[in-house]
Amino acid sequence: MAFDPAPSSLFASWSEDGTDITVPIASITDLTAAEADGTTGDWRDVMLRILDHVYNYNQGLATADSPTKFTVTRSRYESNSSIVYSYNIDVFTDVDANSTTAE
Repeated sequence: MAFDPAPSSLFASWSEDGTDITVPIASITDLTAAEADGTTGDWRDVMLRILDHVYNYNQGLATADSPTKFTVTRSRYESNSSIVYSYNIDVFTDVDANSTTAE
């Protein structure tokens, strides 16, 4: 199998209608409804879950299925009795320096 760039390969049940995208909470590993709540949730928790989901998804791909121009690395350390996660995402684009389209 080759690399599948479709958003639905990363997020199960992804949909779009030309204006909005919809991603079910269950499509993002460990994200809870409380964290994602638009009023009482915390966008930092949402981002942590999305980054962790992308990292784990990418790490779980077979070499033949992995994107060659998209890498994610993660480090973890403890600081002042907190656990700190750091993510590095490299996305290689086309030759045009003004482009934001990943290849």
